[in-house]
Amino acid sequence: MTKSPGLTGSLMLAPLIGVSDTLPKALSFWALSVLIVTLYGVGMGCVRNLLGERMRLIASLLLAATLVSCVQLILQAFALPLYQQLGIYLALISVQCVLLEYSGGFDAGQGKTRLQLFGLFGLLLITLGSVRGLLGSGTIAALAPGGFILLGLLLAGRQAWVHFSKPH
Repeated sequence: MTKSPGLTGSLMLAPLIGVSDTLPKALSFWALSVLIVTLYGVGMGCVRNLLGERMRLIASLLLAATLVSCVQLILQAFALPLYQQLGIYLALISVQCVLLEYSGGFDAGQGKTRLQLFGLFGLLLITLGSVRGLLGSGTIAALAPGGFILLGLLLAGRQAWVHFSKPH
């Protein structure tokens, strides 16, 4: 994943803030993201080398959109409240799949990097979901600006931890 790692990470910011207002939503979104990206990787792995660049883009878009649409239909049928809560953020998973495809995230030897990316994403979702859930739905933490503030505080805390844990 050498072409655009910043863009890959920044696309995860909207769902990170949007679905992390409660822990169950955060966990559900993370699990669905991992499931869809894994299925996408397996599906594209079967056809990636058989297609030219243009057809690979079309296949990539179709496969990602199909997987997300199937998950949305399953959620509508069996977990309508969760589907309504996750809203448009589910569609961003398909964009993430295509972006990972074209930034080299599914290349040979990138499994560990992809695992780290989704592990960090899951950790952030769980942390933000827990903190925002504990602070309550009536506080600013439940709103998007509160999510950004909490994320900034978490990142600043991590930076401070790394800085002060190094031997001087």
